Amino acid sequence: MYILDPFSGISGDMFLSAMITFVNKEELIETIKKVVDVDIEIKKVKKCHIIANKVNIIPKDKEYKMNSYKDIVKVIKEANISKDIKNISLDILKILSEAESRVHNVKIDDVHFHEIGNYDTVADIVGASYIINKLNLKDNCFYRPINVGNGFVKTEHGLFPVPAPATSEILKGMKIFFSDINEELTTPTGAAIIKYLNPKLIEDSFIVKEISYGAGDKDLKIPNVLRVFKIEDKVLEKIVLLETNVDDVSPEILGYLYDILEEKVKDLHFIPTYMKKNRPSYTIRAIVKKDLVNDVSKIIMRETGTLGIRIYKINRIIANREFKTVKVFDDDVRIKIGKIDDEIISEKPEYEDLKKIAKKYNIPLKDLYKLILKDL
Repeated sequence: MYILDPFSGISGDMFLSAMITFVNKEELIETIKKVVDVDIEIKKVKKCHIIANKVNIIPKDKEYKMNSYKDIVKVIKEANISKDIKNISLDILKILSEAESRVHNVKIDDVHFHEIGNYDTVADIVGASYIINKLNLKDNCFYRPINVGNGFVKTEHGLFPVPAPATSEILKGMKIFFSDINEELTTPTGAAIIKYLNPKLIEDSFIVKEISYGAGDKDLKIPNVLRVFKIEDKVLEKIVLLETNVDDVSPEILGYLYDILEEKVKDLHFIPTYMKKNRPSYTIRAIVKKDLVNDVSKIIMRETGTLGIRIYKINRIIANREFKTVKVFDDDVRIKIGKIDDEIISEKPEYEDLKKIAKKYNIPLKDLYKLILKDL
């Protein structure tokens, strides 16, 4: 499991340089060259006395005709790379292009911009996609708040405030901060990569196994590097347990409460119990992230009429979770894999996937479980 620490921002080449420690360098280089004809140099540099990796994308003496969204889509689709890497590359490219289309009010197919059209940015996107696929990073890593820098950045459209409009658009919903460094520290490509990853904001304890630094091009008063922590798969997570007892709520209300809270809670329990005067009742327990405590509490109180909710701040250890897909009767079934320190501790098919197949082929659900589990 990995934590991205963009204390000095993030760009495409910084991501490649930081993550190259954890993948096969020759495979990475080969994958990029299958898409764009460039030379690639990997070396060590020093940034404020910190030794960091630096991946340089070097153009050849030729014209790279990749100046629009449609140009780059065509190049990636026709490249002889794996389908998974191709799809990730196209998704990252789409994040960039959709941001530009919203900022400039043009259709995505009409997006034409210098920043993405460069050979080195295409190389960064493809290289990042190889790394993301190889390390299973999508929805499966963490990040710390992103330093966007300060001041203004010069573009082909003129001077724009930092972060640039496209970068700002991409980073919606993510934790960022301004610093006293008057530079663009987070680029649109770097923003698109971290946005695609959909990492969780790390606020919990963890054990570091390895650290890597990826250098940027700037020389600043702070190290211009992206720091990446490789950590143990198990993470100590701080969560909140909400609890209340109700003795005058119908099963229909509880069923509805489950439906409206399903996307807001990590877990939800209705436990039969007895209250004072020996009244049958339910204990409602919801496990939530701390920033959703007020929201979830209000929903429970509004729907059940309870006048008070107990709040317990607790810790829990979570294992690393990965997914793989298997075929059952030509239908896809996701398998959730639980790991601690690279040791598989559980493999379980997703219930919703099996339910669809059971209904489609009129097969008992228990038989489908047996069929899949025997091959795992």
